Amino acid sequence: MNRLARVLASAAALMLAGCSSVPLTSIPPLARIDARTTDLSMLRVAVQLPDALRPRSGGVKLDVVTKVAGEAETRTSFAMMEMSDPRDRAGLPAPPLGSSTYAYRLSPGDAARFEALRASMVEQGKQGKRGSMGLGVAAKEFCRANAASQGSLPVRIYLMTSETKSFVPVVRDFDLLGDPAMAGGLESIQSCGQ
Repeated sequence: MNRLARVLASAAALMLAGCSSVPLTSIPPLARIDARTTDLSMLRVAVQLPDALRPRSGGVKLDVVTKVAGEAETRTSFAMMEMSDPRDRAGLPAPPLGSSTYAYRLSPGDAARFEALRASMVEQGKQGKRGSMGLGVAAKEFCRANAASQGSLPVRIYLMTSETKSFVPVVRDFDLLGDPAMAGGLESIQSCGQ
């Protein structure tokens, strides 16, 4: 299996459409991630959102895209568990005024599922099948915490692994209102109380 062949990044309000623009300064640290060997206990995702939005429980996902030569690409999603200890946000930039940061990790069950997927890819590699594995981070499900109208809704998503040792931005200041499809979809987002 090749080293991590690609890093996918996406942010979406209601679906997986959206941004796939990784900041240039993030490419070198992200390229060092080896999905075959990364320590899953250190894998963390952080999302900064305007206070008008909140991620729904289970709405932040880690997507693992696998490709074995001669076979169709496969995407497996893992729901990330929110971490409430402020130390889990250490090393993240302070959120802008009017925004909050949410930090996540894999649940023990999903870490085991990821490990099984990884072992399967390694086994196929031993059988001579070339393959690749990519990681994607997505905030897919939001609720509206505040009905006040906003001029912009900038989102930042960060990833930390055993290779990066700190949070690296994978999406920086992606304005959900700047994408017409997402802006239209934001109108139908339910209140967090519902």
